[in-house]
Amino acid sequence: MIMSIVTLVSHLLFITLVNQLLRQLFDWSKLIKVSPENITRLNVFILLLSIAIGYLISHFLIEVIQISQSLFFAFR
Repeated sequence: MIMSIVTLVSHLLFITLVNQLLRQLFDWSKLIKVSPENITRLNVFILLLSIAIGYLISHFLIEVIQISQSLFFAFR
């Protein structure tokens, strides 16, 4: 139960973090022409990219924690 909550919070935290970083660090106006239609598409693209990258980072870190825990308990 606790691991499920930690996993969910981790995924949401990293997705939010990546979303903020993508919006603040990149100047998207250099890559696309600014129009209302393109802004909507860009927001959807940034959201999907944030979900993909945030999930990968979160999953990687949770896997590292689980492997280190199993190694710790194996050598105990």
